[in-house]
This record gives sequence, C-alpha cells and structure tokens, in this order.
Amino acid sequence: MGKSDKLKDQLKNATKTYPWSDLVTLMKQLGYERKEMAGSRVRFYHSGTGHLIRLHKPHPENYLKGGALKDVRLALKQEGYI
Repeated sequence: MGKSDKLKDQLKNATKTYPWSDLVTLMKQLGYERKEMAGSRVRFYHSGTGHLIRLHKPHPENYLKGGALKDVRLALKQEGYI
C-alpha cells in the first residue's frame, strides 16, 4: 500500500479530525492544484476534470474537522477517488 493509499484510507476512516498537511499532500497526489485566496480561503482545482473544492484553512489548529471534513470526503467520493 503506497502513501497515497494510506492517506485515502485515513481520510475515509477519519471520524473527528484529519491533519491539514495530510490533506494537502493527498490532494497534490490526486492531481489537484492548491491556490491560496484571500484570508484563510484555499481552493483545490483539478485541471483534468475541472473539479473544484473550496475550503478555509483551519486555524489555529491544523486539523480539518466537522462539516469541512465531511464535505471533502463526500467530494472525493463523488469524483471516485475514495
């Protein structure tokens, strides 16, 4: 099992939190480009599919949680990545 597969598996099974750094790594491995926007807003764009995921970078902690975690998991599931 490669690093990408491990990160996908961890995201799929995350119940409360998921490290932001792991999400950034996973998105890059899946072919998404990260673009920092105003404030804490971040966009992940996949140029091959045109898929876009918009998030706020978590702060002060560096963990994705709650609705953002659920939204990312759902979006990647709909695209067939997890």
